Amino acid sequence: MSSEISAPPVAEAVAPSRGRTSRAVRLVAPAVALVIAIVLVGMVLLQLRAQDAADARDRDIRMRLVAATLTGAFDNAGKFALSLAEATARRPDVTDALAVLDRSRLQVLSQGPYDYLNRQAGVQIYGYHTMDLRYLLRMHRPDTFGDDISGFRPMIVAANRSRRAQTGVELGIAGLGIRGVALVERTATGESGKQPVGTMEVGLDMRPILDLVKASTNADVAVVIAPAMVGVALDPKLPRFGDLVLALSTDDDRFAALLKSTRMRALRDVQVETRDIEGRPFSVVSQPLVDFSGRLVGMTIAIEEIPNDRGRLRTELVVAAVCGGILAWIVFAVLLRAVLGRGRP
Repeated sequence: MSSEISAPPVAEAVAPSRGRTSRAVRLVAPAVALVIAIVLVGMVLLQLRAQDAADARDRDIRMRLVAATLTGAFDNAGKFALSLAEATARRPDVTDALAVLDRSRLQVLSQGPYDYLNRQAGVQIYGYHTMDLRYLLRMHRPDTFGDDISGFRPMIVAANRSRRAQTGVELGIAGLGIRGVALVERTATGESGKQPVGTMEVGLDMRPILDLVKASTNADVAVVIAPAMVGVALDPKLPRFGDLVLALSTDDDRFAALLKSTRMRALRDVQVETRDIEGRPFSVVSQPLVDFSGRLVGMTIAIEEIPNDRGRLRTELVVAAVCGGILAWIVFAVLLRAVLGRGRP
């Protein structure tokens, strides 16, 4: 009898406690949802920042590799040109003909090699010079000879004065090219050692080299000259953009748009940046172009369009975050309803 009398007060005490618990859970629910949303938004922002940093790092590494590939291609072309010049300069029949200034004989000896190298290896320049710095024979222009080249062929002057082979980039009447100049020497009768009798040069066209770099890297490349830094008059037909001239490129229109919209200058170091060209983002790497003597004459530029997949990636991350938030809220709501259901009398 006494137990029946005491039961109602206990039930009455438990009911307010459950009501307070339900109200507390209802008050906590929005706070928990807000925390979940903040955490998800923070995770998405951190992921986007990390992805942007990784993309920028990858682009920087890739463009520097393109620049290194271009530099390596120029170096290898210079070595190839010099090896051809050295091989020709060591032929006894060539040495004898040059020593007596037998132009006809040199032309006969050189016609076959020049035709083959011009067709197969992109050899553009193939010729011989006398010790008094006159062009004895140009296989690429056989009707032009005997002119004084001391004023506009610094590579030939350097080879004669230093008695050493020269190789590298040079600007000449035939345009921009990579050339190798070898000293032609022979042993004179009754004398010890070798005496120089002239020089021989081989020059390569740079355009096939640019095409090869583009094929291997999928980046467009260009050679830009700064006229103020060179001592040779450039072709007036070449497009000029301020104090720069676009000498060669794999895409003239795109590089023209870049040079029109951006003020660029020759640098002494590799620089990677992002530029907009005709409304589209591109990775751009520029590096100094030096001639055979180490003098800065311009720069090389390589560009590559940035893939338009960043927006898709951002959308995927946002959608994943929203779906995760919705799923978390659904789970939380189910658990909340279960707790409230157990709390009812």
